[in-house]
Amino acid sequence: MRRIFKASPLLPAALCALLLFGCEGNADWRNVEDAVLPQLMEANLKKQVSGLVHKEISRDVDLGYVLDTEKGYSFIKTDDVEAWKITQDVLHKTAMRNLENLVHNEDMQLAESEESANGKYVIVETGDGYDAVRILSQKIQKQMRSYLGDEYFAAVPTRDFLVFWHKDFSLTGEFMEQVEKEYAAGEKYKLTPRLFLVTKEGLQPLIKQAVE
Repeated sequence: MRRIFKASPLLPAALCALLLFGCEGNADWRNVEDAVLPQLMEANLKKQVSGLVHKEISRDVDLGYVLDTEKGYSFIKTDDVEAWKITQDVLHKTAMRNLENLVHNEDMQLAESEESANGKYVIVETGDGYDAVRILSQKIQKQMRSYLGDEYFAAVPTRDFLVFWHKDFSLTGEFMEQVEKEYAAGEKYKLTPRLFLVTKEGLQPLIKQAVE
């Protein structure tokens, strides 16, 4: 004999609530999500501090995530993500959204060398602790493409220093030397002396010989 089951009107609502809870996290997450930001970190840091949520950018640099407060920031760990009942993908998207909000009203200080038509560059030093990670901002990348072309060089020797310049700039060698000096002089917040080629597809780490 075939049994006929009547669906409970409460089931869809309960299922929906469960799905939303899993996707959006709990009240603790909603209390902190606006304070989540991306942060570049030296790749060795994940070996020194276990459980850091991160994505690899290059062999020297990883992308981490932090909770920003008036007193500073703290890196987010996998235990935090589990406690908030969110996924790492939600964490990443939230952090990148907040980065775009941070730079929304910023205008980059565009500079130009008199040496050639390609002598264009931009140095970012706001002092807010998130200069280097601005290299990942879609708004800033779009602005750099309009100024420097579809492909351009960038460097993040320390957390608090970001520089972009035209791919065919005749002073690229001098810029590379300056990047290496900034890295060597950095203490607590070193990242990498290596350059990146920035394209519409993303960041491509470069070796020195490839640039020269």
